[in-house]
Amino acid sequence: MRLVVSLVCVVLLAGAMPAMAGLFSSCDGSKAPMPTWVSKPDYTLPGYYVGVGSAEKKGKTKDEQTRVSEENAKSHLVQGIEVLIRAENEQSTQVSETGVQSALQNKVIVQAEEVLRDLQVKSRWMDGDNCQLYTLMVVSQESVARARREKIMKNRLEKFRELLAEGADRDKNSDINLRRKYFDNAQALLMDTDFSVLPEELGKDAYIKQLNDVVALFNKESSQVKGRTALVALNQDNALQASVIGNMLDMFRATHDAADRLMASCDTPDDCVVKATERGFSRLILFRANTQTGTSAMGALKGTLTVSKTEYDIESRKILKGPDTASAQVIGWSNEELDWNAAAEKAMRDLK
Repeated sequence: MRLVVSLVCVVLLAGAMPAMAGLFSSCDGSKAPMPTWVSKPDYTLPGYYVGVGSAEKKGKTKDEQTRVSEENAKSHLVQGIEVLIRAENEQSTQVSETGVQSALQNKVIVQAEEVLRDLQVKSRWMDGDNCQLYTLMVVSQESVARARREKIMKNRLEKFRELLAEGADRDKNSDINLRRKYFDNAQALLMDTDFSVLPEELGKDAYIKQLNDVVALFNKESSQVKGRTALVALNQDNALQASVIGNMLDMFRATHDAADRLMASCDTPDDCVVKATERGFSRLILFRANTQTGTSAMGALKGTLTVSKTEYDIESRKILKGPDTASAQVIGWSNEELDWNAAAEKAMRDLK
């Protein structure tokens, strides 16, 4: 009986051997010898960047293990390219002559991931002892260089557009000198852009025309205020309505062809001079208005408006004339009846 049982057990074990062998057997393809790119990786393959990655089998399907191995190889390859790119970027920044050039250079830094177009798996190998899958991944240096240059040119052209928009935006950038610097930097970037690697873009001539058209408008704006006088009035005690202040300036401008209202808010004479300088004016006439209210002998309200006028030279920021002062009075039985417009008109006539 024991013999029969033993024979049965032997038969059963024999039948189970293939399955058990599958549990402990080495991995598929493990008969291939270890390649030198695994045992002694050579990352100086002429004309190529090289990355080697691996992934263990534990808990992974074949596809998952392959994907992880490739991702690790790619990560290794990217690190090598990033070291090169970083070194070149640092060198380019060091040779920059101004802070503006350095800032522009930083705008065209390229990441390694952005230039890996022709990445390919060159070889794989499975280690039969531990089921570790190795992947050899390469990309040609020529492909990386070509993609990098295209990316740099695209970034450079995008920066050109940004600078052109900044220079053209008079509301956002009122300083004429700053806007001119934007245009100068935009032109420098455009001249240094290689359109031969940007086949989908318009040619350089089209962008040069775009720049010239915007600069022509800018020069026209600048010439319109050059040699002209900016007018501004400060409501010192905030007692006058904005419409009264506006009427004061309009009255003066009506008899002075070379004067324009300064379309910017300012709170002090120095601030007003700065704003006028930014907009390209040559002179500034500053009015300062103060009001006083008292009671007349008849019991009515008496309002007194005092206006001073000072003329500044923008370039030297020196006073050319003034302050000259004029005043006018108005009568009313309430604050609402005090006609400050009438007082302003009389004072401005005296200051012409």
